[in-house]
Amino acid sequence: MINKNNTSILVVDDERDICLMVSEILQDQGYNVKTAINKDSAIKIIEETGITLVITDIWMEDNENAGIELLEWCKNYNSLIPVLIMSGHGTIETAMSAAKNGAYDFIEKPFNTDRLLLLIEKSLNDRDMRIKLLESQNDWFTSNHLIGKSSAIKNIKNLLSKLSQNNSRILLSGFSGSGKETCARFIHTNSNRSNHPFVKASFSSLSIEMINELLFGVPNEDSNMVNNSGLLEQANFGTIYFNEVCDLPLEIQDKLVHIIQDQVFYKIGSNKKIKLDLRIISATNKNPIKAVENKLLKEDLFYRLSVVPISIPALKDRTEDIPHLIKHFMNIASNLLNKFPLEFSDDTLAILQTYDWPGNIRQLKNTIEWLLIMHGNKENYTVKTIDLPPEISSNNIVDSLDGNKSFHLPLKDARKIFEKDYLERQLMRFKGNIAKTSSFVGMDRSALHRKLKELEINLKN
Repeated sequence: MINKNNTSILVVDDERDICLMVSEILQDQGYNVKTAINKDSAIKIIEETGITLVITDIWMEDNENAGIELLEWCKNYNSLIPVLIMSGHGTIETAMSAAKNGAYDFIEKPFNTDRLLLLIEKSLNDRDMRIKLLESQNDWFTSNHLIGKSSAIKNIKNLLSKLSQNNSRILLSGFSGSGKETCARFIHTNSNRSNHPFVKASFSSLSIEMINELLFGVPNEDSNMVNNSGLLEQANFGTIYFNEVCDLPLEIQDKLVHIIQDQVFYKIGSNKKIKLDLRIISATNKNPIKAVENKLLKEDLFYRLSVVPISIPALKDRTEDIPHLIKHFMNIASNLLNKFPLEFSDDTLAILQTYDWPGNIRQLKNTIEWLLIMHGNKENYTVKTIDLPPEISSNNIVDSLDGNKSFHLPLKDARKIFEKDYLERQLMRFKGNIAKTSSFVGMDRSALHRKLKELEINLKN
């Protein structure tokens, strides 16, 4: 469904009456519309504003190819902008020329309003699909980490929802794999920039020369035509996400300070200013304050990026969300791998919820994938504790079971040992708070009190 409020259409025609008529038709449909009477003014508008779609006449101001020239410029400037060509001098040759140069479609004047609106809707839907393909490798890598009912994730989602409505620069900090990129995508998707690209900038282990080229781009031999657009230009009017910003060379950090301050940049080897209107979201797995102290992050860049600092919780601090995350990732991964979805025994879930997850959500996703590869060919298979990967199955809870020789006991006695160890650990985790412990383990308070009494677990004041 097209968000018309976030869609800006440029109508280009040297006949002002045509511009006015088309503009009124589109505005009645809820679109934002701008107009231009020639190619040069159209280019200026596209460079300075976030145009989503261009509708242009071919013959303007005695130039019978003005529309085609504008089309060629648009394709080089931003190939995601669809261009509809209209003309009162329509011929098969004209339509073929427009198609050859990358026009989305061709419409003759006087045009049929219903056909025009249909072509606009189709072109915008196609643009959205192309943006989504550029944004993600597949559902598995970009699947939502903001799943769960814990207070930690609820607070983060509420904060991100509020921030998505403005353009504040945001610095996300958190352990690797905790979901920082997911948070950045959530902000972009729910913002008024969602109709424009989300561009990820990640430069780990690259040379300064390569980073400069990737970030700023290189001009074409023809200085009037943009050929190799850098990531900043690709993200214009959308969102750019700097992954692990503390890994950027200090020289690049200096340039970013000036770019944020001036809202312009230059391609490598060019003296032509390119204006920027984009949102910057940055992320780091380091403590930002310590990174500044250790000269890994320039202080002036830190203050510009960290208008709103957000700390993303580690998975071990939101373990009540693990069953929800497992279900979510299992549905996606089983389809992608063409495997049967797996179930988990209560004991297995308990172990997964008490494991520390040093790799955070990324490790959980890897675990789901590993289990599907190992057991996903079996329909209705239930994952047991012995099926877990070695790094998880060797954690303290399983070790304690083995140390107590529980595997040699009847199930009832082994379960009692496990339950006592498990509940003692949860009480320690929540510092004896019965309300939090009962919520986490999924028991009401009275049932938990009875279980503690049955297992002879004493609450410490």
